[in-house]
Amino acid sequence: MLIRDVSIIPLMEWISKLSETFKNGVERLCFPDTGVIFSAGVDSALAAYVASDYMKLTAYTVGIEGSKDLEYAKKIESTAPFDIKFIELTLDDVEKLIPVMVKLSQSTNPLNIGVGIPFYCASKAASADGKTSMLCGQAGDELFGGYWRYLVALVKDGEQAVIDWMEKDWNNSYSDNLDRDIAMCKHNKIQLKFPYLYNEFSDYVRSMPFNLKIREDADIFCDEIEGRFFARKYALKKLALEFGMPDYIVNRLKKAAQYGSGTQQTLDKIARSHGYKKRAQELDRNDVLKLYLEDIQKELQNHKG
Repeated sequence: MLIRDVSIIPLMEWISKLSETFKNGVERLCFPDTGVIFSAGVDSALAAYVASDYMKLTAYTVGIEGSKDLEYAKKIESTAPFDIKFIELTLDDVEKLIPVMVKLSQSTNPLNIGVGIPFYCASKAASADGKTSMLCGQAGDELFGGYWRYLVALVKDGEQAVIDWMEKDWNNSYSDNLDRDIAMCKHNKIQLKFPYLYNEFSDYVRSMPFNLKIREDADIFCDEIEGRFFARKYALKKLALEFGMPDYIVNRLKKAAQYGSGTQQTLDKIARSHGYKKRAQELDRNDVLKLYLEDIQKELQNHKG
C-alpha cells in the first residue's frame, strides 16, 4: 500500500485521506435503523458525528449515576448533531444483570462482565426502539495507539516494541474484545458494526507513520510519562477536531468502558456486599470479584443441571 516515502507527506494530506476513508466506511454502515453505542469518548463520538451526516441518529449511553460516560454525554447533548438516550443503571440493576452477563459471555473474567454490561444495555434499549444495528468505537485504540501501556513500552523499549504490540493487539482484537461485544448485542437482535475495521480505513491507518499515532510534544493535550509528553491517537484527534468535535471530548482522559461507565466499581461493591472480601482472604486469594463471579457461574450450572 505504501507507494512513496511517508516522511514527506504533509500532515493535512494524511488527515484529508483519513477523513475520506472514514466517511466512506461509516456511510456504508448507516441505515435508518442504525444507532450508536456512545461512551462519549473520541472514538465513539467520531463515529456518531460522521454517521449523523447520513441519517437521523440516536446514540445510546450507559452508565452508573455519576459515571464519567454519563457526565460527558450529558455535557455534549445540547450541541451534538444527534440525539442521545441515557440508560442510567443502579446497583440493583447491575446485580440483576450479573448472571445474564456470565451466561452470555461464558466467562468469569471481570473485564468481560464490566465491558459487557454497557454493550448489552445499549443494544437492549436500541432494539426496543426498533434498531437492528449499532455502530461502536471499538478498535480505535489498537489502530491509533490509545492504550497507556503503549506509552510505557515506548519509553522503556522504544518505538518498534510499540508497533509490534499494536499489531499483535490488532490481530487479536476479535478474540480479546469484539467477539464478546458482538455476542452481547446479538442477544438483543442487534448487529454490531465497526467503522474502524472498514478495510480501506484500517489499511490506511496501519500505513501511517508512528508519530501520527503517538506523537511526542504534540500541539494537543499530552500525557506525561517519566518527564516526556505524548499525545495518543494524534491523527484521530486531529480528525475529530476537523469535524467540529469539542475539545473536552477530543482531549478527554481515556477511560476503559468498565471504568467510564462505572460498572467495574459497582461490581466490586456488589461482591464485597456479599462477603466476598472475607471469603477471598480465607482462600488466600486477592481476586474478590472473580471469586464472586465463579460462584455465580456455579449457581447457573447447578440450576441448569
